[in-house]
Amino acid sequence: MTRRAIEIEGTDLVLELSKATAIKGTQGKMIHLDQLKDGTWRLIYNEDLIPDFTKVKSFKMIREE
Repeated sequence: MTRRAIEIEGTDLVLELSKATAIKGTQGKMIHLDQLKDGTWRLIYNEDLIPDFTKVKSFKMIREE
């Protein structure tokens, strides 16, 4: 089983993903996270933004000042 999680560098947060759902037909590009009852997270993304989720290796949070 593949472990999917989002680690937010610079914090102690690691969001375990149990679901990743693509949606079609929304205006614009979007990514959304929902926390589920079991404590894991569902990633919802627009297929216009990420057409092939199997090619995604990581998300990196960037903070620039």
